[in-house]
Amino acid sequence: MKCIPIRFLLWFVLLMLLPGILFPQQQVKNVILLIPDGTSTDVLSLARWYQGDKPLAIDEIICGLVKTNSYDSTITDSAPASTAFATGNKTKSGYVGVKADNTPCISVLELARLKGLSTGIVVTCQFPHATPADFVCHYFNRDSYDVLARQFVYNSPDLVFGGGYAYLSNPGLKPVFDSLGYRMITDYQSFKNFNTKAALKKPTWALFDGWLDGKKYLSYDCDRDTTKEPSLSEMTDKAIQLLSQNKKGFFLMVEGSQVDWAAHNNDPKGVVTEFLAFDKAVKMAIDFAKKDKNTLVIVCPDHGNGGITMGSVYGDKSISFDKMNIPRNVIGPLKSAKHSSRWVYETILKKIDNQGNTLLNTSDFSKLIEQEYSIKLTDAETENLVSDLKLIKFPSTTSKISSTDLPGNLISYLGHTLSDKASIGWTTSGHTNEDVFLGIYHPKNDRLTGVVENSDIGNYIAKQLNLGNLEAETTKYFKAISSEENSNSYIIISKMPFRIKKGQDTYEISSNVSFFKKNNQLIPLNTLVLNKGTTYFVPEVLFDALIK
Repeated sequence: MKCIPIRFLLWFVLLMLLPGILFPQQQVKNVILLIPDGTSTDVLSLARWYQGDKPLAIDEIICGLVKTNSYDSTITDSAPASTAFATGNKTKSGYVGVKADNTPCISVLELARLKGLSTGIVVTCQFPHATPADFVCHYFNRDSYDVLARQFVYNSPDLVFGGGYAYLSNPGLKPVFDSLGYRMITDYQSFKNFNTKAALKKPTWALFDGWLDGKKYLSYDCDRDTTKEPSLSEMTDKAIQLLSQNKKGFFLMVEGSQVDWAAHNNDPKGVVTEFLAFDKAVKMAIDFAKKDKNTLVIVCPDHGNGGITMGSVYGDKSISFDKMNIPRNVIGPLKSAKHSSRWVYETILKKIDNQGNTLLNTSDFSKLIEQEYSIKLTDAETENLVSDLKLIKFPSTTSKISSTDLPGNLISYLGHTLSDKASIGWTTSGHTNEDVFLGIYHPKNDRLTGVVENSDIGNYIAKQLNLGNLEAETTKYFKAISSEENSNSYIIISKMPFRIKKGQDTYEISSNVSFFKKNNQLIPLNTLVLNKGTTYFVPEVLFDALIK
């Protein structure tokens, strides 16, 4: 029997590998990224003990740590942290979807949509808040909700579930929203009944408010009215069912938004219950991925918050830390609290009229806190807190009072008091620089491991979905045109609005929208038009039409 020459074997192997080299295949079809905002690693231990020392859904997929620093700070805020997840770029504090030089960078969500995948955002905060905005919007100020809400509408994913309906009316966006043919759901029953078998032909938004009138976000899970508000896991499950109808695949970002807010208030009840509600969403994602066998699940906080620990010098001094009974001494006080400190705070708020008169006497005030938050205050403590209520500034007798009108120290005071009772310590009411945990489920076990940068997450997602090089794709969809000087191919008619004359055609370019006008006819685009001062950033298709 003749032997096959080695050179033929080499050619055979090369021919087998060549298609994969020339035409790389995406590693997975779907990606679900879950972000528990502001979750310090110690919260994992606290959450396990809270549920009887049982494993968390995330436990089986933890594989590393993530460095959280931003471009200009060792301690990050959510805007640059999630921009790193979304775009693979480290940027400055407060920046949303833009590089450190304030030029836009394309996100993995945008690229997934351009590739034909379905996309979704699920949060418990208002939709234009920093983390969700990082995947959809591009702006240098995370607090400019009017700009971010506008960009969100014009650059909408296939579904948006969360809070913030009020932001559609503030910049007058609801008429635009309706004209684009989007579907809006604002009540829980309609959300539950929405057919998940139906194809998402137009973006579907479901926006809910919490139990207090005028909120722009959902309630904490421990305070939620289950007949009026969905849980994070319910929204995640619905989103997966809807997005998975697309045979090309999907990208979904889920945020446990308010772990962070509870940590800012040093409220241990809010932190642990919000994280456990998030962990249920993680379970939904992992269960789907294991069944689907073509889905990547990534779980990672954007940063830590509060410096929370079990063990505090301000706790019960009769208890030795090394002999502490965690179920009794730590978890017992937390479970005896029925609600969060924010719920108590807002319940008191509803008992005050617009003239500043409280309907609660000192005894009722003390009883409410003891019954709902498991804290028995002394008479002196109660009197001090009641006195604080007199510091409220009322805008008018006709305006509703918002939670920002009450002294902010009331929530954190209650949080610290319960923390001391449960021997839980805090180092700050702000963010921390600690490395955060990373969990990844991959059907082929192609995972990031060890200690990685937060920007590595964005590049990892782009690779797994074969979205291309993020930097190269950015230059394709955000090409710069100056409104200050004419080019060889067009003449500038005006700078505000930016109008150009090319041959017989007139073009008008506006910012923060997904269209331009040619001879007064509106032409839709598949990405946003943005600006930085007098420089406009437009997709290649419009750039070529103007320059060539």
